[in-house]
Amino acid sequence: MPEPTTRQRRDHAVPAESLAETTRTLDATPGLVGEPSDAERSRTIIAEGRTAALSTISVEPAGVPFGSLVAHAVDDRGRPLLCLSDLAEHSRNMAVDPRASLMVTEDGEGDPLARGRTTLLGEVSVLDGDERDAALERYRATHTGAFYAEFADFRFYRLAVTSVRFVGGFGRMSWVDAAEYASAEPDPLRPHRTAIIDHMNDDHADALVAFCQVLGGRPDTTSASMVDVDRYGFSVLAADGPDGDRKAVRFGFDAATDTPLAVRTAMVELVRRTRS
Repeated sequence: MPEPTTRQRRDHAVPAESLAETTRTLDATPGLVGEPSDAERSRTIIAEGRTAALSTISVEPAGVPFGSLVAHAVDDRGRPLLCLSDLAEHSRNMAVDPRASLMVTEDGEGDPLARGRTTLLGEVSVLDGDERDAALERYRATHTGAFYAEFADFRFYRLAVTSVRFVGGFGRMSWVDAAEYASAEPDPLRPHRTAIIDHMNDDHADALVAFCQVLGGRPDTTSASMVDVDRYGFSVLAADGPDGDRKAVRFGFDAATDTPLAVRTAMVELVRRTRS
Protein backbone atom coordinates (compact mmCIF):
# COMPACT_ATOMS: atom_id res chain seq x y z
CA MET A 1 0.00 0.00 0.00
CA PRO A 2 1.55 3.38 -0.96
CA GLU A 3 2.49 5.88 1.69
CA PRO A 4 0.03 8.80 2.19
CA THR A 5 2.54 11.19 0.65
CA THR A 6 2.27 9.38 -2.69
CA ARG A 7 -1.47 9.34 -2.94
CA GLN A 8 -2.92 10.80 -6.08
CA ARG A 9 -4.49 14.22 -5.59
CA ARG A 10 -7.89 14.84 -7.11
CA ASP A 11 -9.68 18.09 -7.84
CA HIS A 12 -12.19 19.17 -5.22
CA ALA A 13 -15.42 18.39 -7.05
CA VAL A 14 -18.50 20.49 -6.24
CA PRO A 15 -21.99 19.36 -7.30
CA ALA A 16 -23.54 21.69 -9.87
CA GLU A 17 -26.47 22.53 -7.60
CA SER A 18 -24.04 23.67 -4.85
CA LEU A 19 -21.64 25.61 -7.05
CA ALA A 20 -23.14 29.08 -6.48
CA GLU A 21 -23.24 28.74 -2.70
CA THR A 22 -19.75 27.23 -2.62
CA THR A 23 -18.40 30.11 -4.69
CA ARG A 24 -19.87 32.64 -2.26
CA THR A 25 -18.33 30.75 0.66
CA LEU A 26 -14.91 30.60 -0.97
CA ASP A 27 -15.04 34.31 -1.79
CA ALA A 28 -15.65 35.09 1.86
CA THR A 29 -12.96 32.74 3.20
CA PRO A 30 -9.67 34.56 3.86
CA GLY A 31 -6.23 33.17 3.28
CA LEU A 32 -7.04 30.83 0.40
CA VAL A 33 -4.13 32.16 -1.62
CA GLY A 34 -0.73 33.36 -0.46
CA GLU A 35 1.51 32.94 2.53
CA PRO A 36 2.04 31.30 4.95
CA SER A 37 2.64 27.86 3.49
CA ASP A 38 0.45 24.92 4.42
CA ALA A 39 3.41 23.50 6.35
CA GLU A 40 3.61 26.68 8.42
CA ARG A 41 -0.15 26.73 8.91
CA SER A 42 -0.02 23.12 10.08
CA ARG A 43 2.77 23.85 12.55
CA THR A 44 0.81 26.82 13.88
CA ILE A 45 -2.38 24.81 14.38
CA ILE A 46 -0.55 21.98 16.16
CA ALA A 47 1.45 24.35 18.38
CA GLU A 48 -1.57 26.45 19.30
CA GLY A 49 -3.85 23.52 20.06
CA ARG A 50 -4.04 21.91 23.47
CA THR A 51 -6.27 18.92 22.75
CA ALA A 52 -6.50 16.57 19.80
CA ALA A 53 -8.31 13.56 18.39
CA LEU A 54 -6.01 10.54 18.56
CA SER A 55 -6.80 7.62 16.27
CA THR A 56 -5.28 4.22 16.93
CA ILE A 57 -5.91 0.73 15.59
CA SER A 58 -8.06 -1.24 17.98
CA VAL A 59 -6.87 -4.50 19.49
CA GLU A 60 -10.42 -5.62 20.28
CA PRO A 61 -12.33 -5.62 18.05
CA ALA A 62 -9.25 -6.14 15.94
CA GLY A 63 -8.34 -3.65 13.23
CA VAL A 64 -11.11 -1.12 13.88
CA PRO A 65 -10.13 2.58 14.01
CA PHE A 66 -10.42 3.85 17.58
CA GLY A 67 -10.71 7.57 18.30
CA SER A 68 -10.11 9.30 21.62
CA LEU A 69 -9.54 12.76 23.06
CA VAL A 70 -6.02 13.53 24.32
CA ALA A 71 -3.99 16.50 25.46
CA HIS A 72 -0.73 17.14 23.65
CA ALA A 73 2.37 19.28 23.60
CA VAL A 74 4.81 19.76 20.71
CA ASP A 75 8.59 19.52 20.42
CA ASP A 76 10.83 21.77 18.31
CA ARG A 77 10.20 19.67 15.18
CA GLY A 78 6.43 19.75 15.55
CA ARG A 79 6.19 16.18 16.84
CA PRO A 80 3.29 15.68 19.26
CA LEU A 81 4.11 14.65 22.82
CA LEU A 82 1.45 12.66 24.65
CA CYS A 83 1.16 11.71 28.32
CA LEU A 84 -1.07 8.64 28.46
CA SER A 85 -2.12 6.11 31.05
CA ASP A 86 -1.37 2.42 30.59
CA LEU A 87 -5.03 1.83 31.48
CA ALA A 88 -6.28 3.78 28.45
CA GLU A 89 -7.59 1.87 25.46
CA HIS A 90 -5.40 3.82 23.04
CA SER A 91 -2.29 2.86 25.03
CA ARG A 92 -3.21 -0.82 24.73
CA ASN A 93 -3.73 -0.35 21.01
CA MET A 94 -0.39 1.38 20.42
CA ALA A 95 1.49 -1.29 22.37
CA VAL A 96 0.42 -3.74 19.66
CA ASP A 97 0.42 -1.46 16.60
CA PRO A 98 2.29 1.88 16.86
CA ARG A 99 0.58 3.44 13.83
CA ALA A 100 -1.56 6.42 14.78
CA SER A 101 -2.82 9.80 13.66
CA LEU A 102 -3.54 13.00 15.55
CA MET A 103 -5.96 15.71 14.39
CA VAL A 104 -6.00 19.24 15.80
CA THR A 105 -8.57 21.89 14.82
CA GLU A 106 -8.27 25.67 15.00
CA ASP A 107 -10.27 27.42 17.68
CA GLY A 108 -12.92 29.82 16.49
CA GLU A 109 -16.56 30.63 16.09
CA GLY A 110 -19.02 29.86 13.34
CA ASP A 111 -19.06 26.79 11.13
CA PRO A 112 -16.41 24.37 12.46
CA LEU A 113 -15.92 23.00 8.94
CA ALA A 114 -14.67 26.44 7.85
CA ARG A 115 -11.79 26.29 10.35
CA GLY A 116 -8.33 24.99 9.60
CA ARG A 117 -7.30 21.57 10.85
CA THR A 118 -4.27 19.35 10.55
CA THR A 119 -3.89 15.59 10.78
CA LEU A 120 -0.46 14.09 11.51
CA LEU A 121 0.20 10.48 10.54
CA GLY A 122 3.03 8.32 11.82
CA GLU A 123 4.14 5.92 14.50
CA VAL A 124 4.36 6.46 18.24
CA SER A 125 7.16 5.42 20.57
CA VAL A 126 7.56 5.48 24.34
CA LEU A 127 10.16 7.95 25.61
CA ASP A 128 12.65 7.09 28.34
CA GLY A 129 15.57 8.74 30.09
CA ASP A 130 16.57 12.21 28.94
CA GLU A 131 13.94 12.23 26.19
CA ARG A 132 11.22 11.54 28.74
CA ASP A 133 12.53 14.31 31.01
CA ALA A 134 12.55 16.78 28.11
CA ALA A 135 9.02 15.73 27.12
CA LEU A 136 7.82 16.13 30.72
CA GLU A 137 9.23 19.65 30.85
CA ARG A 138 7.63 20.63 27.55
CA TYR A 139 4.31 19.00 28.46
CA ARG A 140 4.11 20.76 31.84
CA ALA A 141 4.90 24.09 30.20
CA THR A 142 1.90 23.54 27.93
CA HIS A 143 -0.42 21.93 30.50
CA THR A 144 0.44 23.59 33.80
CA GLY A 145 -2.22 21.64 35.67
CA ALA A 146 -1.07 18.20 34.50
CA PHE A 147 -0.74 16.73 38.00
CA TYR A 148 -1.00 13.23 36.52
CA ALA A 149 2.18 13.53 34.44
CA GLU A 150 4.33 11.66 36.99
CA PHE A 151 1.81 9.02 38.01
CA ALA A 152 3.33 5.54 37.86
CA ASP A 153 0.94 4.30 35.18
CA PHE A 154 1.49 7.27 32.81
CA ARG A 155 4.05 7.16 30.01
CA PHE A 156 5.26 9.76 27.53
CA TYR A 157 4.82 9.06 23.84
CA ARG A 158 6.05 10.88 20.76
CA LEU A 159 4.52 10.67 17.30
CA ALA A 160 7.15 10.45 14.56
CA VAL A 161 5.42 12.30 11.73
CA THR A 162 5.57 10.62 8.31
CA SER A 163 2.86 12.66 6.56
CA VAL A 164 0.64 15.64 7.17
CA ARG A 165 -2.84 16.43 5.85
CA PHE A 166 -3.82 20.10 6.00
CA VAL A 167 -7.34 21.42 5.48
CA GLY A 168 -7.72 25.18 5.50
CA GLY A 169 -11.50 25.29 5.45
CA PHE A 170 -13.78 24.97 2.44
CA GLY A 171 -11.91 24.25 -0.79
CA ARG A 172 -8.32 24.32 0.48
CA MET A 173 -6.46 21.12 1.31
CA SER A 174 -3.12 19.49 0.67
CA TRP A 175 -0.69 16.78 1.69
CA VAL A 176 2.33 18.38 3.35
CA ASP A 177 5.75 16.76 3.12
CA ALA A 178 6.96 15.57 6.54
CA ALA A 179 10.40 17.18 6.12
CA GLU A 180 8.82 20.50 5.12
CA TYR A 181 6.53 20.30 8.14
CA ALA A 182 9.45 19.60 10.50
CA SER A 183 11.48 22.55 9.20
CA ALA A 184 8.59 25.03 9.20
CA GLU A 185 7.93 27.40 12.10
CA PRO A 186 4.66 28.20 13.87
CA ASP A 187 3.52 31.74 13.17
CA PRO A 188 5.07 33.94 15.90
CA LEU A 189 2.15 36.37 15.71
CA ARG A 190 -0.42 33.73 16.60
CA PRO A 191 -0.46 34.55 20.35
CA HIS A 192 -1.04 38.23 19.48
CA ARG A 193 -3.51 37.65 16.63
CA THR A 194 -6.72 38.43 18.53
CA ALA A 195 -5.35 41.63 20.08
CA ILE A 196 -4.08 42.90 16.71
CA ILE A 197 -7.37 42.15 14.96
CA ASP A 198 -9.45 43.76 17.70
CA HIS A 199 -7.24 46.86 17.74
CA MET A 200 -7.43 47.33 13.97
CA ASN A 201 -11.19 46.81 13.83
CA ASP A 202 -11.95 48.98 16.86
CA ASP A 203 -9.51 51.84 16.26
CA HIS A 204 -8.52 51.78 12.59
CA ALA A 205 -11.55 50.66 10.60
CA ASP A 206 -11.14 53.69 8.33
CA ALA A 207 -7.60 52.62 7.48
CA LEU A 208 -8.82 49.14 6.52
CA VAL A 209 -11.34 50.69 4.14
CA ALA A 210 -8.61 52.88 2.65
CA PHE A 211 -6.35 49.86 2.16
CA CYS A 212 -9.08 48.16 0.14
CA GLN A 213 -9.92 51.26 -1.89
CA VAL A 214 -6.37 52.27 -2.78
CA LEU A 215 -4.18 49.18 -2.46
CA GLY A 216 -6.71 46.41 -2.97
CA GLY A 217 -8.25 47.62 -6.21
CA ARG A 218 -11.70 48.04 -4.63
CA PRO A 219 -12.50 51.77 -4.90
CA ASP A 220 -16.17 51.25 -3.95
CA THR A 221 -15.43 49.61 -0.58
CA THR A 222 -17.49 51.14 2.22
CA SER A 223 -16.71 48.76 5.09
CA ALA A 224 -13.90 46.38 5.93
CA SER A 225 -12.94 44.28 8.92
CA MET A 226 -9.73 42.42 9.61
CA VAL A 227 -10.27 38.68 10.09
CA ASP A 228 -6.74 37.28 10.11
CA VAL A 229 -3.11 38.32 10.44
CA ASP A 230 0.15 36.43 10.23
CA ARG A 231 3.83 37.22 9.81
CA TYR A 232 3.43 37.66 6.03
CA GLY A 233 0.32 39.84 5.88
CA PHE A 234 -3.34 40.12 6.81
CA SER A 235 -6.81 39.48 5.42
CA VAL A 236 -9.93 41.61 5.55
CA LEU A 237 -13.51 41.10 4.51
CA ALA A 238 -14.60 44.08 2.41
CA ALA A 239 -18.07 45.10 1.25
CA ASP A 240 -19.27 47.64 -1.34
CA GLY A 241 -22.28 49.19 0.37
CA PRO A 242 -24.39 47.90 3.26
CA ASP A 243 -25.98 45.16 1.15
CA GLY A 244 -22.90 44.14 -0.82
CA ASP A 245 -21.38 40.67 -0.56
CA ARG A 246 -18.26 40.59 1.54
CA LYS A 247 -15.10 39.54 -0.30
CA ALA A 248 -11.77 38.44 1.10
CA VAL A 249 -8.84 40.77 0.33
CA ARG A 250 -5.28 39.81 1.21
CA PHE A 251 -2.52 42.36 1.89
CA GLY A 252 1.12 41.34 2.17
CA PHE A 253 3.81 42.90 4.32
CA ASP A 254 7.08 43.93 2.67
CA ALA A 255 8.99 41.68 5.07
CA ALA A 256 8.16 39.07 7.67
CA THR A 257 6.74 40.72 10.79
CA ASP A 258 7.35 38.59 13.87
CA THR A 259 6.24 40.99 16.63
CA PRO A 260 3.26 43.28 17.29
CA LEU A 261 5.63 46.26 17.02
CA ALA A 262 6.71 45.10 13.56
CA VAL A 263 3.04 44.83 12.56
CA ARG A 264 2.43 48.38 13.76
CA THR A 265 5.38 49.62 11.70
CA ALA A 266 4.08 47.77 8.63
CA MET A 267 0.60 49.24 9.07
CA VAL A 268 2.00 52.76 9.35
CA GLU A 269 3.82 52.20 6.06
CA LEU A 270 0.59 51.02 4.39
CA VAL A 271 -1.21 54.13 5.63
CA ARG A 272 1.56 56.25 4.17
CA ARG A 273 1.13 54.54 0.80
CA THR A 274 -2.62 55.08 0.73
CA ARG A 275 -2.16 58.77 1.42
CA SER A 276 0.53 59.21 -1.21
